[in-house]
Amino acid sequence: MIAGWVGERAIPVAAIDERVAALRAGPYAARLPHPATMEGRNLRRWLTQAIAAEGVIEQEARQRGLVATGEPQPVTLAAALRTGGVAAAVLAVHPLARALRAAVTADVTVDEATAEDYHRRNRDRHPQPYPRERDAIIATLREQASERRFAHWLDERCAALVRLAPGYEHPADPAQPDYTHHH
Repeated sequence: MIAGWVGERAIPVAAIDERVAALRAGPYAARLPHPATMEGRNLRRWLTQAIAAEGVIEQEARQRGLVATGEPQPVTLAAALRTGGVAAAVLAVHPLARALRAAVTADVTVDEATAEDYHRRNRDRHPQPYPRERDAIIATLREQASERRFAHWLDERCAALVRLAPGYEHPADPAQPDYTHHH
């Protein structure tokens, strides 16, 4: 059975089952929803999103001739909220994603006016005169801009390359039966 495709590469349901089983055997198993519930089905859908994003990362990195470097890195809550759940999860566990992120965001810059404005508005975080805070501010703003650009880029590539089978739609897709985001 197939859960979806990244380009022409199939994502077997077995890959989703393996990821779910690994989570259910892990230290947070007691916190996971029962598989027969709406939340349990949406967990499978979310894991499908992560596996599909990993497939996109692998395909794009291969096309660019990139190789993985480094080890998995924990993701902070702030970074996950800025970057988005799937992008943050993939960046945390997939060194190839970090290599691709570096390539995709290599040209991200922060102009002086933006850094100065940030300093003016955030004196509680940067109390020193601007010249002393400048490099740290620019590094922070560049990191945040890179996170946003990578997340946007990954969303666009996933939209272009990923096709999901019925039952494996994004958890927030209103067409799927367990959709819960109502106004």
